[in-house]
Amino acid sequence: MASTTSIPAETTKRCDISKVKVGDVYSRHSFGKVIATTYRGGEQVTQIENSNGESWTVSGGIIENEFSFADQFDEEETVSRTRIIELLTDNPRTAMTIHFNKKPDAKKIAKELEAGKGSETAKVWNAKVKTLLLGEERVMIGYHVCFFDEHRRLRFQEAEKGQRLVDPRTLNWMVVNRVRFSVSK
Repeated sequence: MASTTSIPAETTKRCDISKVKVGDVYSRHSFGKVIATTYRGGEQVTQIENSNGESWTVSGGIIENEFSFADQFDEEETVSRTRIIELLTDNPRTAMTIHFNKKPDAKKIAKELEAGKGSETAKVWNAKVKTLLLGEERVMIGYHVCFFDEHRRLRFQEAEKGQRLVDPRTLNWMVVNRVRFSVSK
């Protein structure tokens, strides 16, 4: 069973419960995980837990009509790097999956290069250097609130690990709102 203890908790109350009255219009926002699914009367019923550890059961109709999942997609689109950055920043507080390359590790590159070229052909050597300079691939699932640090890295709330920094210019693909967007090569 999945646990949401590692998802950053929402710390700000979004309303004053003492002021809620019949007829009020609302919107709802939370992040969490599915912790169980069952069937009742032929309909799927899903138990969810939010980042504050509160859990409840939701019918399949509500899940389909109101929930977005970070890894579900029905369409794929190839877009420019500029467009994928726009799509990322235009969807704050939305569950998503992102794939990018981390900043290359200079010590690792130096160690690999120090080992020498050896008997590798120029083509193999150039491919090795290119791979080292690209940086390690990383996939994160979570959301952001469109806050950038002083180096223009986006603060991303990763579901299992908390806050991480992402340089949007290193995105390779992302899944958001049921579409997988990939950067054109």
